Amino acid sequence: MNTLDQLVYCSRARLNQEQADEQIADIVHVSTFRNARVGITGALTLRGGAFVQLLEGTPTELDILMLHLHFDERHEDIVVLAREQITRRAFPIWGMTASRPDQRAARDLDRLIAERSPRLESWRQAMSAAFTA
Repeated sequence: MNTLDQLVYCSRARLNQEQADEQIADIVHVSTFRNARVGITGALTLRGGAFVQLLEGTPTELDILMLHLHFDERHEDIVVLAREQITRRAFPIWGMTASRPDQRAARDLDRLIAERSPRLESWRQAMSAAFTA
């Protein structure tokens, strides 16, 4: 039986500020293609110079993806904040999506980032709100 994990990580974004939108679009484009092949879904947002990403997939594929991120020059100081086994996906139809959350969702994400919250449910709620707003 294949198990399914969900994780949230934060990293400091190393983006050229004048080209940030284009760089994020590139991340989304490449991630959508690659992750669809290996069954990873999730959501990506940029908050105050930090990437926040919620990822879902098999433990092995998530481990491989996290290893690849450590070699991606657009990320530094990558920290997995929460990870656990799940029974169903919160983001089943999304490959990778960048969002600009509304004010309330942005506040929730900023608080979770500042706290470095290990509570996956809190991240799930905040990311879901950010992408449905």
